[in-house]
Amino acid sequence: MIHYGPSIRRVISEAREDRMATDRFAFGENWAGFVGTALTQQRIVEATDALKALLDVQDLHGESFLDIGSGSGLHSLAAYRLGAASIVSFDYDINSVQSTERVRSSVGDPKNWQVFQGSILDDTLVATHQASIVYSWGVLHHTGQMWQAIRNAARMVKPGGLFCIAIYNKVDRWLLGGNSAIWLRIKRSYVRSPAWRQRLIISSYKTHFFLYKLLREGKNPVREIRAYGELGMDWHTDVVDWVGGYPFEYASTTEMTAFCEKTLGLQTVRLIPKKGHYCSEYVFRMPTQ
Repeated sequence: MIHYGPSIRRVISEAREDRMATDRFAFGENWAGFVGTALTQQRIVEATDALKALLDVQDLHGESFLDIGSGSGLHSLAAYRLGAASIVSFDYDINSVQSTERVRSSVGDPKNWQVFQGSILDDTLVATHQASIVYSWGVLHHTGQMWQAIRNAARMVKPGGLFCIAIYNKVDRWLLGGNSAIWLRIKRSYVRSPAWRQRLIISSYKTHFFLYKLLREGKNPVREIRAYGELGMDWHTDVVDWVGGYPFEYASTTEMTAFCEKTLGLQTVRLIPKKGHYCSEYVFRMPTQ
């Protein structure tokens, strides 16, 4: 057995941390591009309507809203437009934080909307913030510790409050686009590739999308792209986010509901299952006692 001195161990540890940092998709750069070029009033309206539908409300008056992994800041903006009494937005990626700050500035930097950098895996942060609505759409499966991230996020829900998350489906069977394990390898390869190879991977995916829609589903892919508006998002932005989104984890709806109900003690309010690799949406309630 080789025994390393303290300085050698430190170098090895730092090298490992550097590798982990580079093995992460630049989510914030992607969202900065979205805010700069694709965030339209129509998409803001679509995102606001989607949040109302998910929560089954007409407004958020009197509610506190916590946006974990705020990304572009669009969902926090939707909560602001719905009249949330207070909004807290944080993200691990500094570029996402800056995008959220930019969106907040577009409505006059309201004092009831706080934005900062932070990690859902930071126990100190988790212990110091709570809200009646804790929201994290398509984020917790990108932390590298999904189940711990879900556990921590649930701790931030006030008694009687709602916990709203979206998590990638677990796809075991072979699909034309591959199963979850294959996509884990693709995403890891993407973040470790030079820029020219990343562009090639994105182009390959888009070509596959067009052929699949035309030949397998008999649909017009151009029309679908033009009509794309899930949560007010942009198709190209979401494609890059999907292909490059690493770290990457996933869960079946059965695994998710069992963990949140039996392990965390939450009550299922609404489950919106999606097919294939899409994110299924979950709304849980924290018991009052």
